Amino acid sequence: MLQGQERPISGRKIQQLGSRIYRIARFDRETFREVRDDKNATGQAVAVLLLVGLSYGLGFSIFNGLQHSTLSLDYLISNTLANMIITDFAAFIWSATLFLVGTKLFQGKTGYWQLARPLFFSTAPGILFVLIAIPFSPVIVTTAVVAAAWIVSGEFVALKSAMGFNTQRTLLTMVVGLLILAFIQMTI
Repeated sequence: MLQGQERPISGRKIQQLGSRIYRIARFDRETFREVRDDKNATGQAVAVLLLVGLSYGLGFSIFNGLQHSTLSLDYLISNTLANMIITDFAAFIWSATLFLVGTKLFQGKTGYWQLARPLFFSTAPGILFVLIAIPFSPVIVTTAVVAAAWIVSGEFVALKSAMGFNTQRTLLTMVVGLLILAFIQMTI
């Protein structure tokens, strides 16, 4: 390794990642701006998204396997990976939709990754989705509602911060994006 180069994954970077996740989960607007402007945070943002996808995939696979009495190691691995890929793909589609609606329809001024980084970080509360594996209905419902509301609220702040929108324009961007994706889903 050349002198002055930092290792790709260091304790400092992991600590920075944890700190950013914590501050964004608390809706710290300055951290949303920091992540938006830090091009080196792209890997961290994707890592957060992958971790959330893994948490959801694992939680849902265990829950589903227990419900259908099909829980085995190969079932768990294949379904966890499939759910993880679908979840992460959906997050990329959602961020691209918000980017297009925000920049083309509502004249937001940002690049794709400037929006995607804070959006991906705002999914961090989705790590709680691993708790849906607990076969107790109140835990499943509470976890799903709390995590989903937390993620949507974080994405609202992320979109508002990244695009520089006011509250109304941010809400319209999210609603129009959701309607577009719902329309596409209904036509497929």
